[in-house]
Amino acid sequence: MMRRERIRGALGFLVVTWLLMGQVAAQEATAGGEQRKRPETLPEGVYNVRQGDTLWAIAGRYLDNPRLWPQVWKENPFVTDPNRIFPGDPLTIPGFGPPPRPLAEAPPVPPIGEERVPPPIAPPVEAVAPAEVAPPTDVAAVTKPEDVIKRPAAPPSLAIPRAALECSGFVAQKQEIVRVGRIIRPVEEDNMRHWYWDDLFVDLGGRKVKRGDRFRVVRPTTTIEHPATGTRVGIKVKTLGTVEIVSTAGASPRAKVTYNCEDLADGDLLMEAREWIPPQRGVSQPAHLRVGGTIVGSKDDADSLGQGDIVYVDVGREHGIVPGDEFSIYRISGAGISPDSGRAIPLAPTKQGELVVIRTSAQAATGLVTVSDINLRVGEPLLLFRKMP
Repeated sequence: MMRRERIRGALGFLVVTWLLMGQVAAQEATAGGEQRKRPETLPEGVYNVRQGDTLWAIAGRYLDNPRLWPQVWKENPFVTDPNRIFPGDPLTIPGFGPPPRPLAEAPPVPPIGEERVPPPIAPPVEAVAPAEVAPPTDVAAVTKPEDVIKRPAAPPSLAIPRAALECSGFVAQKQEIVRVGRIIRPVEEDNMRHWYWDDLFVDLGGRKVKRGDRFRVVRPTTTIEHPATGTRVGIKVKTLGTVEIVSTAGASPRAKVTYNCEDLADGDLLMEAREWIPPQRGVSQPAHLRVGGTIVGSKDDADSLGQGDIVYVDVGREHGIVPGDEFSIYRISGAGISPDSGRAIPLAPTKQGELVVIRTSAQAATGLVTVSDINLRVGEPLLLFRKMP
């Protein structure tokens, strides 16, 4: 009997505990319910990432299940790392595309017993020879002004992801890396690495600054040498992010991290910041350009390179290259054997891909590979050919 009472008591305790947990969960679900309410519509099916967003949170908000975040990632192939999305990135959300156009309504069906009368057929119009048609006396009277005056369309911008513009890095000579300051330490001493919205103390060498001033954070890494000749091309510089001055009180100004490519650290250098605007197609290219170059490095130091990779080539402003240049990449294959004479003959270069220039220094350029038919490699000679439209 005692044993049965103990069993009943234990079961009763479990039931009460389960009910209490359900009430707590319901309260938690109710609290902040307005924030997690799934939106009914999404303009054009695109969500612009906000500060603090993750694919997990976005899937929970729009797909009602955060575990469905791989579906959001799959819809946005420009996101190479699901753990790194940036404010302003446009994400296509599955199931939130623009509504289809409404179908034209069918004509009403006449009641039973009434005869369907076909629409009247207009009599044929006799064609008039162009010579017999007199021009209108007043063009403005028959044509809208916007149809007569055609304003020039703005040159289209190249579709380059913001992460590629901000985080591509560059290769430059030492004198081109003009530092204006450095990161001293974080406001919170426990932060060894610095990320979005962290507060930092910076040293600007006594430079007068004000709130809102922005600086690019960079980190020079290794010296890039030409793989074939061994000559010095420049220093590889990583672009790590952007900081903005939030306070000028005290001995050292305080700055906040507003954009991140990689973790920032104490001692990283500050340079003048400027917006990396996507280069426009066909504005700054004055003529055809055919120049030989070599891939001397890449952003990620990868052995095999292809579409979507950032590469550095050993030709820059001094060779006539400007941001926005779109080059065809030709591989120089060396020499072949003539079937007639058996002698070595040079082979014609073969097109292997395309590249758009993001930024340039005096003797080097940073490019985004947009098309690649083969795996490109650091050290192989290329022929870059720009052809004006």
